[in-house]
Amino acid sequence: MSPETLQTFGVLAIALGFVLIGLGGFTTYHASEKLQHAAEMREVKGEMNAQILSLMLKNQELQQKVQQPPAAAAPPATPEPAPPAAYYRPPSPPPPPTYPQREPVAPEPGQEENTVPAPPEGAYPRTPEVSLDPLEPPHATEWHEPDSLEPELPGRYLSIRQQQVIADTLRAHGRHMVTIESSYGDAVSREFAEELGAAFAEADWVVRGIDEHRGLPLASGVTVSAGSFPPKQETRAVYEALLSAGIPVTQQLDPKQHDSETVVLVGAPL
Repeated sequence: MSPETLQTFGVLAIALGFVLIGLGGFTTYHASEKLQHAAEMREVKGEMNAQILSLMLKNQELQQKVQQPPAAAAPPATPEPAPPAAYYRPPSPPPPPTYPQREPVAPEPGQEENTVPAPPEGAYPRTPEVSLDPLEPPHATEWHEPDSLEPELPGRYLSIRQQQVIADTLRAHGRHMVTIESSYGDAVSREFAEELGAAFAEADWVVRGIDEHRGLPLASGVTVSAGSFPPKQETRAVYEALLSAGIPVTQQLDPKQHDSETVVLVGAPL
């Protein structure tokens, strides 16, 4: 073999030695890491086992406490009776004082006893005798009720109470104008409208009409017609007055009607 070949084998051997040394070092390092990890795992397992054991002991203690019967409560201590108080007798009150009785003194001769003389007869006026005869009854005077206090006669379709309710309700809203129309050619509707107009006039409202409605026959009852929505205050007052009096009343909106005009359409009474 030539020296070059031997030199090459020597270099290879040295290189192989370095490789084997590296492998050995790596193997040693890896083995030591595994041993250290195993030791840590054993330590962790030991701690976990110790904790589990302590928990099991505590669980057994709790079970024993639960199974044991509760101790009987001690009876409440009865207070000792207080010693009887010594008997105390209050002192008796002192006797009332006694006074010596005085002996009667005989009047001296020539001195009379102190007596009140009787009043002479006729000194005081005598009480007049009162007769017990029954008193005569007073004479009855003839009294006639004046014409102004005669009761008003109710209407044919409205009672006095309804007329008063309508008048009082309208009077609270001031003075306004209202138009009343009855059904065309209906005498009953006309009479009913006239009675409503009288109640309005009693409240000092201006009643324009009473006219006959030129159109279709009016429905039964009373309808309050307004020209705008919401209606004016006087229009709402008329509806409120009729409703308060117990009269069946409805509302309607008529665009052809003037805004400030309140129209009451009166049909046959219900």
